[in-house]
Formats: sequence, C-alpha cells, structure tokens
Amino acid sequence: MNIGGTHAISNKFEVQSLSAVVVQYPLYNCTTRKEIQNNLDSILTWMDNAATGFPGYDLIVTPENGIQGLTSNILDTLIEYDSPEIQQLKDKCKMLKVWGIFNPWVKEFEGRKYCNLAIMINDKGEIVHNYVKMNPYIPGENNCPGWTCPVTPGPKGSRIATIICADGDYPEVWREAAYNGANIIVRISHYMSPYDRAWKITNVSGAYYNQVYVIACNNVGLGAGFTYFGNSMIVNPDGTIITEAPPGNFEWAIKADLYPQIVDNCQNESVSNNLLWNYRHRGASYPEIAGTGAGLEIYQSLKESGEV
Repeated sequence: MNIGGTHAISNKFEVQSLSAVVVQYPLYNCTTRKEIQNNLDSILTWMDNAATGFPGYDLIVTPENGIQGLTSNILDTLIEYDSPEIQQLKDKCKMLKVWGIFNPWVKEFEGRKYCNLAIMINDKGEIVHNYVKMNPYIPGENNCPGWTCPVTPGPKGSRIATIICADGDYPEVWREAAYNGANIIVRISHYMSPYDRAWKITNVSGAYYNQVYVIACNNVGLGAGFTYFGNSMIVNPDGTIITEAPPGNFEWAIKADLYPQIVDNCQNESVSNNLLWNYRHRGASYPEIAGTGAGLEIYQSLKESGEV
C-alpha cells in the first residue's frame, strides 16, 4: 500500500471502513434563543437524510455556528452544556446509532464562560469529546480561548481531534492534535471570503504535514458582514482531496470512506517521509532504528501516562 510516498506500506494489517458524512447548509442567524430550533431542525433533517442517502454511515460533521447561526450578537443566544437543545442531538445520534460533531456556543464549560465548543456525541447518545476553540477570530469573537487539544477514540479505530476555523491557520494546532495521537482531524468552520484559497491550502497542508485524514466542514451563506463559501472537503493523509463540495452558496453533503488503520501503519512503518516520527526523533533513517516510526506506540504510552 502506497499513499503519496516513495516506499510502500507492505505489511499485512486489518482495516475498518469509517463512513464520514459532511453537511453544509444555510444557517438561520439567531437573535434569540427560541430561534435556535430553526438550525436544530436543519441538523436533525440532514442526519435523517444522510441515513437515507448514505445508509450505514458512522459519523456526521456539521459546521461551526451550526446551532446559533452567523450572528453578531451570539452571546445573547448562548445555551447550557446540558441544555434541551443539545439533548435533541444526543437523542438523534442514539436513535440513528451514529456519531456526530456539533458546535454549540455555551454559557460555561469547565469554569470558563462564553465557550465556542465542539462536541462529539457517540452512537449511544453520550458526549464523549469536548474542544474549546483555542484561537478566536479577533476582534470579532470575544469568547474564552481554549486551553487544550484532546484526542478521543471514535468509531472504526479512529482517534479524533477537533479544531475550529481560525485554529487551522496555525500549523502548531494541527501538530498538537497529531502529536496527541489523532489519525483524523476534524475542522469545523465559518471560513469566509476572501480566504477561499487559504481554506484549501491549510486543509491540504494540515493533512500532508501531519499525515492524517482531514475532515473540513465550512458554512455557506451570509452573516455578520461576510460571505461564507462552503467548499467542505475530506482530505487523504497524503494531501489529496478525496471529495469536496463546490465553492459557493450551496447546500451540500459529501461522503467518504476512511481507513484510520492506514494512518497508524504509515506512522509505524514508513521509512521515508515519516514526518511525525521525524518531528519526535529527528531522523528516522538512523540505522539503529531502521527508519521505522512508532506513532501508535507513542499514542498508547501517552494515554497510559494520562497525557491524552
């Protein structure tokens, strides 16, 4: 098996197919909490539609601001972490037996106020992953910055990290996610013009330089003075785009099958271009280590020590 490198991954190993769906849709820009239901209805409908169009899917990803919308007074529409709104998403994941990634802005999380929060809900309806955006888009977002980049075991052997919009403009955030053991990095965004070129560059480079799958979900439509151009995409660990939605104001769903074990084996076995191993060890070609990596072993040791 050879993904964008000069040396094949030739050992025998089992893989599981993770079916990932990404949806972009026009948002209702809420001014009151009551209006949030408009966006929740869109999410719930798309989850049902995905079950019809892509039966057996494992994970659905929705965009940043997907609950409150692209509003300049988002602090007036904050919800609680254990709110009835989030419960609707938990119930739907449990009913469909799928995992989902969503973006509520919450009043408080772990003692911090006004958090732009990515959550992942498993197929049992439980929140298993939380991430607070570490790089708010200054000065437009006056929310609390995040403090850590966790990695969470997901379906089909995946280890998922989430980052949010402007986080992806900082190479060190991608690297922190990969260093912490992610084999899939999910980026949810309300990325706007004139940064349409930068959107593609950062997603592709984030995948290639860290040798992970990237699932990038962007908004469409108008809000708070900006145009949001969509172009959601799923990217291979070698930086090639597997599938993408067209740029423009299009409601769209894309789907791809991902194989997380390929990432693990690339990091464990690759002789050349084993970028994450080189980052950790400064020279994978040194004879005593025979040019091999240890991505999965590193992740397991970090997990045992409590660092991830």
